[in-house]
Amino acid sequence: MVQAISTPAQSAQVSQICPICPVGADIGNGALKLVTGSGETRLDSYICYLSERLSMGQTRGYVEYLQGDRNGLEGKQWIGGINAYYHDPRGAARVTDDKTGKVSLGLQLLLSALSELPHRSEWTLSVTCSVHDGQTLGKALKSALEGTHQIMLNSKRSTVAITVNGVLEEGTGAVISYKNQADFTNALLYDLGNGTLIFSSFNGLAMTDRSYSQNGGVESLIDAIASNELVRKKLLKEGDRHLIRAGIESGKFTYGTQYPDWNFADAYKAELPKWVDRVLKPLVRPTEDRMHSATALLAIGGGACLPGIAALLAKRNIQVLPEPQWANARGLYAYAVRRVASDRG
Repeated sequence: MVQAISTPAQSAQVSQICPICPVGADIGNGALKLVTGSGETRLDSYICYLSERLSMGQTRGYVEYLQGDRNGLEGKQWIGGINAYYHDPRGAARVTDDKTGKVSLGLQLLLSALSELPHRSEWTLSVTCSVHDGQTLGKALKSALEGTHQIMLNSKRSTVAITVNGVLEEGTGAVISYKNQADFTNALLYDLGNGTLIFSSFNGLAMTDRSYSQNGGVESLIDAIASNELVRKKLLKEGDRHLIRAGIESGKFTYGTQYPDWNFADAYKAELPKWVDRVLKPLVRPTEDRMHSATALLAIGGGACLPGIAALLAKRNIQVLPEPQWANARGLYAYAVRRVASDRG
C-alpha cells in the first residue's frame, strides 16, 4: 500500500534528521557519472520503462516512483543503466536520442544510480550537475531534478529529497578537479563527449569562451562503425551501437558474446580517421591561433579514451588528463562539498 507523500513540515523534519549528502552528477550522453561520499558510480545512460512491476524487484537500477514532485513519473517503473539495455535492447531510451535527454531522463538516471549504493530510507542530496548549454538547459535541468521523491529501490522504500546547488557548464568541473595540476591562467579545454564535442577556454575558474562541434560526438563514430561495410558483411545487418561502444571501451573491439573469433578493429581503423577529419579537426582548427599563448592544452571526456586519440592529440601538444571521463564529475562533487560546507557555516 502506498503511503501519503510527506507534507512540507515532514520534509523539513527529514532534512534536519538526515545529513545532507553532497553529490556530483555528470549526466552524460553515454553515461551518468555520480560521485558521492560513498564512492563513484557509473551508469550507462539508458532508461527502460516497464509496463508492470518486476516480480522479484531486485534488478540493479530498478526504480518504482511512488509519489513526489515529478507528477509525470508517479506510478511508473523503470530500469536504468546497462540492465535497461539487457531488458530491451531496442526499446531502451537513451539520453543521446534527444537534445533534451539530460533533462527528460536525468532524474530517472540519478535515482537508478542510488540503487547501486548502500540502501538508505532517507536521502537528502545537495547536487551539483552540469550541462553543455547552461543558458538554454540549466533551469530546466535544475527543475527536473529538484523535489522530494518517494520511490522503491530494489523493493526497499526511500524518500529522496534533492536540491540543486549549481548547474555548471560542462568542463568547469574538470578545471576544479585539476586546478593544481595545470596552469589555468589561459587554458584551452577540449571535451570529447559521446553526444557533443566542446571547446572552452578558462582564466582560472572563469570560462572566457565556448564553442561546440556541430557534427556530434563519439556517437557519430559509433554510428559510422555500425554501418561500416565490414561490420554489415559479418552481421548481415548494422551493428548494435551499445556492443560497439562496449568493444571500443574494452580496447579489444569484441562484439558481444556470439562472435568470439571476430572483432571490428578493422572497421574502427577505417572510420576513426574519417571521424577525426569530420568532427575533431573542425573543433580544434579554429583554436590554432590561440594555442601558441595557451598555458595548458587539455582534453577530457570519454572520447579522450578512444584508442589512438591520445597520440593524435599529443601531436598538437594537447594533453589527455588522467581518467578524463571522470574529470568533470569529480570537480562537480568538490564544488558540492564546498557548497554544503558553506551552507552549514
